[in-house]
Amino acid sequence: MKAAWKATERSALKGWEWRVAPLKLPPREEKSFGSEEGRAVVEDAKATAARRVNAAFQLAWRKRLDRPIDVCCLDLGTALVLHLPGEPFVAYQLKAQEMRKDAFVCVAGYGDGGPGYIPTDDAYPQGGYEPTVALAAPSEAALHKVMAKALGAKED
Repeated sequence: MKAAWKATERSALKGWEWRVAPLKLPPREEKSFGSEEGRAVVEDAKATAARRVNAAFQLAWRKRLDRPIDVCCLDLGTALVLHLPGEPFVAYQLKAQEMRKDAFVCVAGYGDGGPGYIPTDDAYPQGGYEPTVALAAPSEAALHKVMAKALGAKED
């Protein structure tokens, strides 16, 4: 920590910009993520609390799909703070840094908790907890496009 503190580079703030880019994430299409199935789980008194809560999150997410999520970026010139929705995989932090190699880029998750986990497209078929319960369908390209806009970067 001491070495990191000593290595900190400081620069004068000459201005700032707040950018917002709208993002619409597609819903999961598997039957278990459907509204009918979700309602059945919520209403099942024998289902575990965890299953019922997860089903309620799924229903709430589906209900607001038509409303875009704001992906925001605070641009301080040499440093940028990008606010992504849900709990994004670390690959999105790395991509953001790649998009703006000219600046120090920080990524903050949970700018909007609605979609839950935001896996990379490759993670879905690999399985595991996060891709299994993620509420949005694979949408890495759409997220990259919006990230580039919010970061003020050129798209790939």
